[in-house]
Amino acid sequence: MSRLWKQETAKALENFGPGGLPRQLIRAYGEVKRAALAAVHRHDPELWTEEAAAAIAGACTAIIRGDHDDAFPISLSQGGAGTSIHLNVNEVISSLVEQSCGCSLDPLEDLARFQSTNDTFATAVNVALLRGLAEIEKQVIALQEKLVRMETEYDAVLMTGRTEMQDALPLGLGQLFGSWAGMAERDRWRLSKLAERIREVPLGGTAIGTCFNAPRDYMNDALRTLRSITGLPLARSQNLPDAVAHKDSLGELASGYALAAGNLLKIAGDLLYYTSSPVGEFQHPDLQWGSSIMPVKVNPVLLEFVQGLALRVEGDGRTSCVYARESRLQLNSMLPFLAESIFRQESALSAALKALCRFLDEVKINTQRMEANLASSPALLNALLPKLGYHRLKPLINEFAAQPPRDFEEFRRRAAAVLDLDPALLDGWLSPEELIGQSF
Repeated sequence: MSRLWKQETAKALENFGPGGLPRQLIRAYGEVKRAALAAVHRHDPELWTEEAAAAIAGACTAIIRGDHDDAFPISLSQGGAGTSIHLNVNEVISSLVEQSCGCSLDPLEDLARFQSTNDTFATAVNVALLRGLAEIEKQVIALQEKLVRMETEYDAVLMTGRTEMQDALPLGLGQLFGSWAGMAERDRWRLSKLAERIREVPLGGTAIGTCFNAPRDYMNDALRTLRSITGLPLARSQNLPDAVAHKDSLGELASGYALAAGNLLKIAGDLLYYTSSPVGEFQHPDLQWGSSIMPVKVNPVLLEFVQGLALRVEGDGRTSCVYARESRLQLNSMLPFLAESIFRQESALSAALKALCRFLDEVKINTQRMEANLASSPALLNALLPKLGYHRLKPLINEFAAQPPRDFEEFRRRAAAVLDLDPALLDGWLSPEELIGQSF
């Protein structure tokens, strides 16, 4: 089969180099073109024959399906605000129609009728990003729900709470998972609200949002058809000049992804501490060799993977915000770069969420080590301050500084002896309900 792209795509390859458009953008642009061209035909059935109209729909469907992804060889990094991408799509549709029915449709005169790159490309970007956002939101919800289940499962397990990298007070393991779930919950709702921004598209606004050369019935039909094809709750922007010129809503999406990545970075960083040899309260799954010369070594590969991806998402988030602010007059010509940056964020964030969920599924939690660490920690002594006061607690501090207890039983026995307390009373003070039960 001869190549489907033509001279404008060839020029883009020469000017910007090869790269290949991402699948999600090819699909979305195919959907936009199918909706727009169907609306064009319904507005003016005399433009081309029913056979040609059917061939156009078939060509767009094949593009949506992914049958011709290799026909989009150009890089998303390009000048021209996406014009080369629009013409690449039009050239492929033109070639497929010609192969199907022998009709000759001009990529500019016919297949761009009532359309500009500035409204169709921007709409395709939003369609692709809205789908990606929905998938990320599902993964964040899955993480939140997993952490909530672990919060319940480990609600009676005590561990050492730490601040400034120092032992502080007793903490429930369930409370730790619950605190992480709280971050995931905020990410979930933050991302959900972002969808309201991204679902607004400028389709029909043409070059600068003034709807130049776009009939009203075409505009309404194209958007209605696009909603039907994509199954997405798309809406036309109420301010089309703004929607074409300004992309701060995409910068907001990039920032939302960066915030979610920052929360994953926090969780992974905490877990790296808990899995370290001196602490040993969590055990990283043994997934691969940890060293070429040290056979007894398990590296925290999943947690490092999460951290590396999260840092990438944060970095691309900052880059995306710079691209988003680069609007000049009536257009942001950096939209191809902005879209590429957010697509990278989306991919990295998805992989990080998947890796962290896998870690939580496979991690081994050493509750005995948690108990031993807490028993030998100043955190447990700090928790007794309201019951004993500084002066009564001082002899116990000196006793345990010389030889820390190895477990709760030893702590209980020695503390009862030093303080001359009824062990049953001490048991009540050291119960999970007493130590951590004031959390709501």
